[in-house]
Amino acid sequence: MFHSNFSLRRVAVAASLWLLFSGGVALAEDAVTFRAAFLPTANYLTTIRTTGILEKELAKVGAKAEFIGPLDPFSAYNAVTSGSADASSTGTGYFVNLSAQKSDWVAFALEKYSGNSQGVVAAPGSGVTSLKDLYGKKVGIDNPGATGDYVLNLAFKEAGLDISKVEKVTLDTSSFASAFASGQVAAISSYDQNFANAVATEGSKVLVTADQLPTANWSIHIVSREFAEKHHEALKAVYDGLVEEAARAHANPALIPDAYREFGASEELAKVVAGFDTPKILPLDAAAVADLNRLGQQYVEFGFIEKAPDIANYVVDLSK
Repeated sequence: MFHSNFSLRRVAVAASLWLLFSGGVALAEDAVTFRAAFLPTANYLTTIRTTGILEKELAKVGAKAEFIGPLDPFSAYNAVTSGSADASSTGTGYFVNLSAQKSDWVAFALEKYSGNSQGVVAAPGSGVTSLKDLYGKKVGIDNPGATGDYVLNLAFKEAGLDISKVEKVTLDTSSFASAFASGQVAAISSYDQNFANAVATEGSKVLVTADQLPTANWSIHIVSREFAEKHHEALKAVYDGLVEEAARAHANPALIPDAYREFGASEELAKVVAGFDTPKILPLDAAAVADLNRLGQQYVEFGFIEKAPDIANYVVDLSK
């Protein structure tokens, strides 16, 4: 009797182990949690967090979503590199920079727009009415090699002007508005809230917007290479959720200015944001890779990086 029960137990244990290991891939995928370190900007990885869309898509493959933030960009990227999160968002320029450093990030969704949310704006009372008027003057940018610096360099190149005749001043997010309004800088080159706030300032003048330039600077959603390689189905579900969120924004354009209001934007700023192009979500296919490789060459030309990376090595195409 004892021997019989022991044999049955052995069979049961063996069967349980077989089920566990033979279904290992599915069970591992079932246990996946996609942890998004989101930013206080109205990109779709941020706006989707309150909709249930991502949770719905991930549930189809037995996975879950967790949102961490809002975090400033550096804290968000540190959260991923430290293993506390799996994904975040950035600009394509910063992504090119990361790729040039052979980082462990890969891009999985491109959030593309016209570029009218980025540009160079002259401060009130500066007397500046053209890009050339900025010679010998200070221009506020977010960080060297970041979006504002890129737009400024590209604008000067396209106008046939010498960027070395401008003094660039690095400003943090909290000081953009005061530096602009007080005349500490003659102009700012920036994007999103900083750009919108400058446009909304009485007496300011928009000198150029990125949609007037051959830009390849958009938003992009990035994930750790480890997550992308281990959890393709879950990442595809996230991509599908972002596509659905983009469709929701196109059906209701108020979604994006409302998101900025949530993060403290004034009504004047929200009105400017409402005029920005509504982004699309696109895969990192051959066309997107070509655009980002072109951006990499521009980054080399502007002295931001020494050598352009082959972006094909840093993306996953979820349209396949």
